[in-house]
Amino acid sequence: QFSPAHEYALFYGNPAAVPGTLDKTERELARYPLTDDQGRYAWNNLIRHGSNDRRQDRPKMFYPIYVSEGDVLRVPGMEWDEDRREYRICEPPRADEVAVWPRRMQDGSVVEKNWHRGPERVRAALPDYRVRRNGKDGPAGGIEIDFKIRPDLGSMPKTWWDDARYASANLGAKTLKDLFGAKEFDFAKATGLVEDCLRASRCDAAAVVLDYFAGSGTTGHAVINLNREDGGRRRYVLVEVGNHFDTVLLPRLKKAVHSPDWKEGRPVSRRGLSQLFKYLRLEAYEDTLESLEADPPSAARRALLAVRPDLAEDYRLRYALGAETAGSACLLGGEFTDPFAYAVTVMRGGARREVPVDLPETFNYLLGLRVESRRRIDGVLAIAGTDPEGRRCLILWRSLRTTGYAALDAWFTRHRERFPRPLHLIYVNGDHTLNALLPPDEAWTAEFIEPIFRELMFKEEHP
Repeated sequence: QFSPAHEYALFYGNPAAVPGTLDKTERELARYPLTDDQGRYAWNNLIRHGSNDRRQDRPKMFYPIYVSEGDVLRVPGMEWDEDRREYRICEPPRADEVAVWPRRMQDGSVVEKNWHRGPERVRAALPDYRVRRNGKDGPAGGIEIDFKIRPDLGSMPKTWWDDARYASANLGAKTLKDLFGAKEFDFAKATGLVEDCLRASRCDAAAVVLDYFAGSGTTGHAVINLNREDGGRRRYVLVEVGNHFDTVLLPRLKKAVHSPDWKEGRPVSRRGLSQLFKYLRLEAYEDTLESLEADPPSAARRALLAVRPDLAEDYRLRYALGAETAGSACLLGGEFTDPFAYAVTVMRGGARREVPVDLPETFNYLLGLRVESRRRIDGVLAIAGTDPEGRRCLILWRSLRTTGYAALDAWFTRHRERFPRPLHLIYVNGDHTLNALLPPDEAWTAEFIEPIFRELMFKEEHP
């Protein structure tokens, strides 16, 4: 019966990884109540306190600062003596100046300490220092020297995050209520929590964020918010198998791009972003089984099974499943006669229906192609890019019913100059004679798509 009040987050990085900082809270910023042209600051005593605060700890931080009667301070010229481990002071104080050293009275005796900052740093930013007279006797006649301290741009993440905006149980549900006007998903994360997780992971302006349990899409929403905040070009890759992809996740991202503020399903402001969504549906194992089409056994096979019924099970499992279904479209048998009209049969909601499949896009992923251009020219889809081996590739897709090998040769001759040089590989679906067009000053090879597609699609990975 405990009420959930926290979550756990695990952060992983390589040995050189360093966490990013989080924005200062208002409570932390309150420690810097003053402002100048450089931002917020507070005054702090220049004498160091705490660890390593004695002269012997940091001897190069023990040196005099001269203060005049008008409370003007300066650092005298000095040289470091390595043998004596102290500075040689090259100029004495003037008649109107007092030499102030980092000394403190402690238990009735003078203790030599050190300054927070070295002489060069003090000398380079004198306006950030002030003289303060405390009206007390002491090693420097009651003269104190203060320096401006400023908040860092951010704070290192702590191991306990208790900010109210991390409360997923409350804010995750509220965000979806604002976006959709109703509760559309259980246990959504708080967007602010994921935003700070990304900041703590040093998610810079060009980062790619992967979430393979995307849920309601909070990670994508957080990336959109960060881009809106700093003008970044972060991208995200989300993976989800639930039906709420269509009803919650994708609509949520579109709404987050359209406006940062929503109430009861309506946008409050119109600060939209420009964004391209690309989403893929992967063919499931069950979809492949539903799409298998088995050829009926021949009369001779039926006669054999009638004589040897004990072979029926072995026949179906060891032979029929492979041989008699080899021509099924889902197994990519034969030529891709019309790659733009390819479909598989799937079961959705208890009903069978045809679902289109993007063969060109699938082949790009199988190759690991980094696509540089994708153009449809005179009935041929031409995709240019680079594969993981650094080879420049051109992939040509056409309907074999309308563009035979002779027409393809003519097409290639007519449009060759539109594609980058050098080329290393050309992939073409169906029969072709492009290799006969290879000019003497080039060194590419034209390959058939179908066997390479099947090999990459169905190859087994071995350790």
